Amino acid sequence: MNFEQLSEEEKLDFAKRIMPEICELMQENPEEMQDMMEIGKAMMNDNMMNMGQMMKMMGNMMGEDD
Repeated sequence: MNFEQLSEEEKLDFAKRIMPEICELMQENPEEMQDMMEIGKAMMNDNMMNMGQMMKMMGNMMGEDD
């Protein structure tokens, strides 16, 4: 199944399940972390979301409560 075919809930569930592994990979490879930061900046520059929204999204994916 293609990621785009998943429901919003399924996409979020998938992201929550892989986030710990992504964080571990980023700690091991700082260059990749920089690339991820650039993607986040681009999303904010394109007005897809602001810093507050991005932080909330990341917190939700890490299982933090509001």
